[in-house]
Amino acid sequence: MKNYQKLYYQHYYEMFPNGAETEVTRRECFAPAEEPTPANPFKQRWFYDPEASYAVRLPRNQTGEVLGKRNAADLKASERYQVRKAENCPGELDKPIAYGDDGNEVFIEVTDESADILAILEDQERLSALISALERLAPDDRELWTCLVNKVKKQDIADRFNLTLDGVYYREKRLKSILRSDNTLKSFYTDN
Repeated sequence: MKNYQKLYYQHYYEMFPNGAETEVTRRECFAPAEEPTPANPFKQRWFYDPEASYAVRLPRNQTGEVLGKRNAADLKASERYQVRKAENCPGELDKPIAYGDDGNEVFIEVTDESADILAILEDQERLSALISALERLAPDDRELWTCLVNKVKKQDIADRFNLTLDGVYYREKRLKSILRSDNTLKSFYTDN
């Protein structure tokens, strides 16, 4: 466990046996401890809070013993957590790990070995072509397309457009033929 007395704190306190605290100097807070005696067997302990930037000289009694040990256990657990965190993830992805010769920041580059870049680009092309083809459709055809994509029942579509079921099937085939006749989408529907 690191030596917390070497750290700088903004405030130093001494706790009395009755639980009252008073602000003291660094020297008074970290003054050498008295040796335990049969009359007072408790060791001198301190309470450190590096985040709040204060240290407390605890009284040599049962309260001081409990508080000191609990604080030491918390600080040790925090240290272990930081060590494990550093071992498992040597750096943060969005923060630079160093600076190059030219002065530019160097970041950790994590590559996704399973990513198929060509497939991703092809999917993006296909999606943008489909979106542009759908934007050229009439509003009724776009609404029909939305219903078909959302797998709305044919009878509900017929009721919405005041058509018969055969009329819905006819409009669906017509819509598919319009989309397949689109020059940009033709290349995606042809079998290679």
